[in-house]
Amino acid sequence: MSEFEAEYIGISRFDDRLGYVPREGAPGWTNVKVTITNDGFRLNNVEMEPRISEVLVVGDSFTFCYQVSNPETWPACLEKKLNRGVDNGGVFGYGAAQALKRASLKLGEKNYCSLVFSVWLDSKHDDFERDRFSYRDGFAKPALVRTDEGIEWSAVSDPNQPGTKYNPSKPNFYERFLKLAYERVTMLAFVVDRSMGPGIFLRDDLTIEHPKAADKDVIIEWTLKEFSHLKIYNKILLLQYNSDGLTDSEVLAKRAMILKIASALSLKIVDTLNVLAKYEPQKLWAGHHTPYGNEVVCEYLFERGFRRP
Repeated sequence: MSEFEAEYIGISRFDDRLGYVPREGAPGWTNVKVTITNDGFRLNNVEMEPRISEVLVVGDSFTFCYQVSNPETWPACLEKKLNRGVDNGGVFGYGAAQALKRASLKLGEKNYCSLVFSVWLDSKHDDFERDRFSYRDGFAKPALVRTDEGIEWSAVSDPNQPGTKYNPSKPNFYERFLKLAYERVTMLAFVVDRSMGPGIFLRDDLTIEHPKAADKDVIIEWTLKEFSHLKIYNKILLLQYNSDGLTDSEVLAKRAMILKIASALSLKIVDTLNVLAKYEPQKLWAGHHTPYGNEVVCEYLFERGFRRP
């Protein structure tokens, strides 16, 4: 198994409600320290006695905190600041509604005082767009679809479909040669990763939009309403961005729409756009947030979402 296959398959398992979840007890990746607890959460590596989970955070890889080690995530930082247990329920590749669906399931298992619902905004395939797919980047998942009754979840697609992470398509001779060169020539791998994305030759990136997928604007409104209905003491909508999204007109228009809906629903909002814009991009992002970028997000979330006036 190659390093990229181990990153995504070794740390995940199929789930018939969510498509996939972090695999309990998975040791993590080789380049950074990633540990998955028996509850399916990412470990924070924060020493606390006793550690009672009071806060649940959910979202995509910007919540899971891809590319950094356990103690360098913003949920780990939040746990230190609160001196209360924080369960990191972020999952790489999740859509917004998919993350909220996981939150609903986890809220039925434990009593939490606070829920942080993190949403990543982008001009193209952001978290709300992801909820329109039955397969995305090789993972089977549920999609939000239009029905006669309104918006509903589809069933999770077959995880063993050719082209998925669990059943990669067999490459031809040319692709096998490129894959071999990619794995053995460091400079080639660097160029390919920067221009085409990591693991491009693995052929396990099946992506299919559901034929009855709901429109993204409808998904945004539906998801925020579902979030508002959750029965929990402190609910926080956390908006996150990559460096390009801070000034992108499509992202800003989408942000305005989300803020308007969230305000009408009386949701507590922590929008990181303005605070992130104060820093040099290379300090905060290396694809995902750097350890320092996670500290900035953590500090802002703590001040705006948890500090009492």
